[in-house]
Amino acid sequence: MSNHDTHHDDHHDDHHGHHVTPLWLYHAIFGGLLCLTVITVWIAQFDFGAANTIIAMLVATVKASLVALFFMHLLHDERLNLLTFGFGLLFVALFFLFPLLDISTRTYIDPIKDNSSVRVLAKEMEAQQEKRKNEKYKKKLSNLSNLYKRGFTTAAEDEGKAKPVPVVAPETTEVPAVESK
Repeated sequence: MSNHDTHHDDHHDDHHGHHVTPLWLYHAIFGGLLCLTVITVWIAQFDFGAANTIIAMLVATVKASLVALFFMHLLHDERLNLLTFGFGLLFVALFFLFPLLDISTRTYIDPIKDNSSVRVLAKEMEAQQEKRKNEKYKKKLSNLSNLYKRGFTTAAEDEGKAKPVPVVAPETTEVPAVESK
């Protein structure tokens, strides 16, 4: 008769069991995701200038990290899966980096597309128009002073057909002050 010994594999002891995440932690992560969503909507109402993209990406990164670590179980999974996921995110970030750098520096590369050159030209045109207007008013004022010196002659008088008549300024009279009650 053959004697069959029971065979125990020692290599099964190295296999770790599945980690069971408590339900309260899932609820806490869900609440955190809801809070971050509210924060995202709230922050979108403000204009932070160039920091808008950075702030939005930070909040989105925190939310994506929570989902990946807890709901996708990458926190307690094999490190190779976490490493693969991390490198995937790294390359996505790298692929986003260069277009974002290009978009943020386009005004330096191509100032014609930037409205600043149009604004400069508009200001120069306004300054030239203002200068012409000022010269026009100065010319009119000098004509008025010439007319005052000449005694307000007519066109016929200017041609030598008539003698200029001196104009006398009217006398000023005092106006009595009205008392207010």
